[in-house]
Amino acid sequence: MMKVYDKEIYEKQESIKFTLLIVIVFLVGFFAGYIASSFTSNSKEINTQNNIQQIENI
Repeated sequence: MMKVYDKEIYEKQESIKFTLLIVIVFLVGFFAGYIASSFTSNSKEINTQNNIQQIENI
């Protein structure tokens, strides 16, 4: 009887580990995308300002 109980506990632990792994990978990917997006939007803003200044100089 004890072996069945241990097996159930082990399966639950593995399920929890797998779920936490998926959540952590999702969060890391989300924050990496957010940071990459903020860098991209900053560079677009800088390029727009540079283009406006070039047009004014002409």
